[in-house]
Amino acid sequence: MKQTRTNLSTGIYVRVSTDEQVQEGFSIRAQIEKLKSYALLKDWDIFNIYADEGISGKNIVDRLAINKLIEDIQNGNVENVLVFKVDRLTRSTRNLLELVELFEQYNCTFNSLTESIDTDTPSGRMFLKIIGIFAEFERENLISRVKMGLERKVKEGYTLANNHVSYGYKKDKGQKVQEIDPYESIILKEIASMFLYEDMSFNSIARDLIKRKIPTKTGTGSWSATIIKQILTNPTYVGKVRYATDDTNKYFETDGKHESILSDELFFNIQEKIRNMQMVTRTKKPSEGNYFCGVLTCGLCGGKFTTHNYLCKSDDGSDEKRYKTSYRCRRQTVLKEDMKCKSHGISHDKVERAFIEYIQNINDITEDNGVDINESTQNAEQKILKSIIEVEKRISNLQTRKNHVMAQYIQGGIEFDEYKNMIKMFNENYDDLDNELQRKKAELTIATQAPEILHEDIITNLQQNWEYLSNTEKAIFLKRFIKKIIITVEKEKENTSFLRIERIEFHSGEPIRETVRSKMKTSNKYLR
Repeated sequence: MKQTRTNLSTGIYVRVSTDEQVQEGFSIRAQIEKLKSYALLKDWDIFNIYADEGISGKNIVDRLAINKLIEDIQNGNVENVLVFKVDRLTRSTRNLLELVELFEQYNCTFNSLTESIDTDTPSGRMFLKIIGIFAEFERENLISRVKMGLERKVKEGYTLANNHVSYGYKKDKGQKVQEIDPYESIILKEIASMFLYEDMSFNSIARDLIKRKIPTKTGTGSWSATIIKQILTNPTYVGKVRYATDDTNKYFETDGKHESILSDELFFNIQEKIRNMQMVTRTKKPSEGNYFCGVLTCGLCGGKFTTHNYLCKSDDGSDEKRYKTSYRCRRQTVLKEDMKCKSHGISHDKVERAFIEYIQNINDITEDNGVDINESTQNAEQKILKSIIEVEKRISNLQTRKNHVMAQYIQGGIEFDEYKNMIKMFNENYDDLDNELQRKKAELTIATQAPEILHEDIITNLQQNWEYLSNTEKAIFLKRFIKKIIITVEKEKENTSFLRIERIEFHSGEPIRETVRSKMKTSNKYLR
């Protein structure tokens, strides 16, 4: 967890060359003492002191200490770098630009004592912005040169694909021209034939390849309609190479040096069919009819059930089509075949009826042992407030102890290793306390909202009113009060499955949750 600004884990870097050893104020010891005192003043934690002695500042390659500092920044150990002067860090403008970019990338602040450069101050930020301008200028020049090189490569007929060439081709490391993969080229021609001559859809082709366990370019069997369409619209197969596929303004094609797999006529007919075919898109998905989405949890694997909308004929037998909603376990749809969940899908209507039947078995929660919800909520708020105050006091005491240890270290009362271990222990305790404080504050927010929610929603007789709520009201209720509806969907016959609601977990308040759980029947079944 990110520490507060006064607890920044600071790396002190000092350097002195051989010629500077005799200069007043430049000695390693003098730099360290001044920087340690400054860190104490700022309430910064000293993570480590990095010293390069008798080494020039022309480059950073040969400096062990600064390379160790960079490593600790990348590992997240150092959040702030403190130096005596900027030239202690490096005398190379290029290296300075690189280091500033590194600091920004890893969200590490930078401070120079002599030049009063502090990235928490306007002048310090201005300094970094000036450096950033030069860095951006150099970066844009580099990007421009790279783009020019790539564009020239394509115009000469070479593909830009190095690690992932198009399906049907292969290209070894160092090889300039891609060559046909004998096996994949056969599958590619089959895909083209299935689409153009057998009139198979993108989805049908993908399912056929999955069924035959044909691997994709990445070695998996995860074919999809999107992958099939990308293959069928790729001009690489008629000997073209492309540039800037994601930018329509810069995109162009040119003749490549590789061999074609498909004929120009075949490819043209495929593109013509794709342009002219009637695509059925589900743009009018129901906005309120899937209110169980987000709370249904799989009893087999613990995964969430997601919404699946599908077109079906109207109930009155007319040709008019409408959307219906069903739910299926996400781990059944996104994982590989051998890792998929065994749960089956279930329609929204069946979940609705099973839910109604289930809640009818919950006794009226407003009459349970005369529970006074107002009094219970007020007591909960007072208890949470008291615990928040106690945690804040412990954090304050911890900070005072840290400052005392820091002062002892500066005065030479304890060694650096002992100081470092104690600061590490303090920071770990701080993180634990801060996490506890945030949890308590979140609990207080929920508790302060509870009276209004409980009176207006939960105390209302759920059994009598659920069927009369609008879809929007049902969605609001589920989102605010139901944490999980754990269900198990199993297949009983070829076209019949049954749904069992294992339990419903509430997050509306501990007394209500315990009351509801204790009076629920443990199972019911509903045929799909």
